[in-house]
Amino acid sequence: MDLDFRYGGGHVRKMLLFYFKSEIVPLLQGNHTEAERRDLFSAAAEVAQLLGWSAYDAGRHGAAQRYFVQGLRLAREAHDHVLGGRLLANLSHQANYLGRFNDAVQFARAAQSSTLGKATPAVTSMFLAMEARALASSGHTREFARVMHQAERFFEQCIPDDEPAWISYFNAEELAGEAAHCFRDLRQPEKARLYAAQAIAPEDTPPRTRAFIGMVSAAGALTNGDLEEAVDLAVNAVDLAGPLQSNRYVRYLTDFHAQLAQTHANDHRTRLFVETVMRHYPEIDLGTASLLTRVA
Repeated sequence: MDLDFRYGGGHVRKMLLFYFKSEIVPLLQGNHTEAERRDLFSAAAEVAQLLGWSAYDAGRHGAAQRYFVQGLRLAREAHDHVLGGRLLANLSHQANYLGRFNDAVQFARAAQSSTLGKATPAVTSMFLAMEARALASSGHTREFARVMHQAERFFEQCIPDDEPAWISYFNAEELAGEAAHCFRDLRQPEKARLYAAQAIAPEDTPPRTRAFIGMVSAAGALTNGDLEEAVDLAVNAVDLAGPLQSNRYVRYLTDFHAQLAQTHANDHRTRLFVETVMRHYPEIDLGTASLLTRVA
């Protein structure tokens, strides 16, 4: 998980897939006590959901969905309702990314309803944040505001020592990052930049997350008409990402370039951004927004 956070799904997917097939699947087919079986299936569901994330990050969306669904089935076998909710939240995140906003809302709400009375405050806050992102993507401003407010209220109630270990990544900065994405999608650049600034903890935020948030800030600045700041933020984000292997991140770059090219195609700052991207990601064709298979 740490490798995935730092360097993207392309760095871990093959290694993790080999481990899952060669070590975990045979274990699932063995004879175990009921307690052992629950522990084993719950742990296997954790690996399946990480496999799903690594495939998602690498742009293999069919495989990602299969692993998320497989993880959901394993969690149900383990009677681990909260982990099942986590898998539903992952499906919501992916559906939102793919433009299936109604599905994303329904997955996020299913995560909440299936864990009612079982999920801790931070986990519930994350589920609500997934719903808020889908609502923002579909332009439901009032509903987004209501749900994001709920997410903030639940997060304020969390006691870190009482939360499951896997939700430790979802801190105040992560919640602010979710809000920044939402305001970017609602085309409210000032709020997007405000929350993006809150989403970075210099010593704790992984480079991948900082790179994503940097591109959100850049998009907000560009929407606000500040070309100089927008390109500076974007160039810094690309330099910061380094060897990041993530098709999701590539989409942030190509979306930003498309926005640049609409109104500033011949500006030297646009050329600076393109040169920076090409230096780090020569596989990307910004003209057609395509990515060759090495990164995928």
